[in-house]
This record gives sequence, C-alpha cells and structure tokens, in this order.
Amino acid sequence: MAKIVFTTFAEVQTALQTFVTNNNIPISGAPHGVMWEKGGSTPDEKYQYFVTKDAIPGFPILTKGSGKTSNIILALSGKAPFDGSTFPQMPPGGPYLATDIVEAISAWIDAGAKQ
Repeated sequence: MAKIVFTTFAEVQTALQTFVTNNNIPISGAPHGVMWEKGGSTPDEKYQYFVTKDAIPGFPILTKGSGKTSNIILALSGKAPFDGSTFPQMPPGGPYLATDIVEAISAWIDAGAKQ
C-alpha cells in the first residue's frame, strides 16, 4: 500500500471528517467540537484557527514543525497527557484513527502545516 502524504490543510480536514463520518463518531459534545471546521466560513479562516488556536484551553492544536509533540498527534496516538492520565485518547473510547493517517498528519505538521 502507498504511503499516505498530506500536503494541504484541506487534505487533513478531509481525512479527519471522513474518519468521523465513516465511524459515526459524535463530535458535537466534545469540548473542542469539530476543530478542523472552526474559525469562520472561509477555508483561510478555518486553517488559521486550526494552526493557531487551542483545542482545549492551554492545549494548542498543533505547533508547526513539531508533529510528534503537537497535541493533536498526542491525542490521536494516546500519548500523555492523552493516555488516560489527564485526558482520554481521541476519540474517547475509539475507534481510533489508523496509525498511517496519524503519521501523515504529523509529517504535514513537521513540514510546516501548510495551507
């Protein structure tokens, strides 16, 4: 199988939304909501929100250039503090996003999280 590569925020949005939709995961009750769709009505506003805002207070969604330590990657991978010690792995109770997709999002962040 070919390696998954994301080069744009739109590709990341699609991957996250497809996973949530295909697995009937309710996001409306999550403290962060559908964070890849927040921030405004335009693609630019949504991108700016995703790369600059907190998922939950004090926990930025991501840090450009630091995929493995970005909160979204920690949350999707079930790594501290999203290992049940402070917060659950996302989405709570699973199913969980495939490792290759999480790694592709992490690589996109490492590459600067380009729009």
